[in-house]
Order: sequence, then structure tokens, then C-alpha cells
Amino acid sequence: MLLDWIWYIMITASLIYGMLTGQGKAALPALLTGAADAVSVSLKLASGYLFFCGMMNIVNNLKTVKTIENALKPALHLLLGSLKDANAGKAVSMNLSANILGLGNAATPCGIEAARLLDAQGDRHALYMLLILNATSIQLLPTTVLTLRVAAGSLQPNAIILPTLAATAISTCVGCGLGLLCRRLSKGRC
Repeated sequence: MLLDWIWYIMITASLIYGMLTGQGKAALPALLTGAADAVSVSLKLASGYLFFCGMMNIVNNLKTVKTIENALKPALHLLLGSLKDANAGKAVSMNLSANILGLGNAATPCGIEAARLLDAQGDRHALYMLLILNATSIQLLPTTVLTLRVAAGSLQPNAIILPTLAATAISTCVGCGLGLLCRRLSKGRC
């Protein structure tokens, strides 16, 4: 409700300012152009999401989830502890795989399922670490940003891959390190 009022006030103030400065005639064309651009960008983003969601579905159908899960098992055991439920391991692996590929929206259903299973398992630290991994996720391929850069007509849309990888790797290391430190410090208190 508050956000509705904030938007209403901002739009009204902008229109009044435009009329007072003689720019009122430009308001409607600007609004229509902005709406058309928003629809265009949304369609381009949707095409990127559909492609990578389809790829995740293919990965799931080819039973490569077990391979991904086995590859991530040592790191997950260190970070999350031993997962009692095999389905939790699968959901966590799928969630992290989607996040690594920069598919935040495709990762959400797996993340919710993983959080539900970890919560049912009763391991708060594993749930916290999952949240840390989701918030700081290493991005090998930041697909959303790449799609936005392509939609905006960037000459080098992939120029962000290396800086993004470095920044997300550092954030993940720091987040996981702090999570492990908190786990160690809270041993015996919970």
C-alpha cells in the first residue's frame, strides 16, 4: 500500500513538473516508448530464461543430476554437513547448478524445495549455509545480465564474465567462511 502511494506521488509530481516546465506534450510519447521498451526487454529476458530453463530440464532428464551431485558432494559435505535426505542433496545440487549458470529464477523452485527439506531435517546451519550459497552464488555464466546487455545492444556483452566470476567467487568464499565460523562458534549453544 505504501509503495502504491510512493509511485502515485512520484508520477504525479513528474507530470506536474513536466507541465510547469513546458514538457507536458512529451510525457505521453515518453510513457508509450518506455512501455514498449519494457515489453521488448521482457520478451528478450523471457527468451533467455526459457532457453536456460529448458537446458536445466534436459540436464534433469538426462540423469546428470547425480553426476553434479557427486561432483559437489565434498564441498557440500564441508559446507552443509551430512545430508540425511537424498532428495535434499538432489534439490541443493540442482539449486546450486542453476545459480552457477546465473539462472536465479530457474533455481528458485529447487531452492525452495531444498530449504523445505533441510528445514524438515532440522539442521539450521545447513539451511543457513544454503541461504548464504544462494545469496553469494558463484556465477560462471551470468545469463540474466548477459541477456540484458544483448537486449541493450552492447558491443561486448560477454565482457562482464571474468569480473563477475571474480566478484562472485570472492563473495562466496567470504560468505561460506563466515558461515563456517558462525557454525564453529555456536557449537554447543544450539
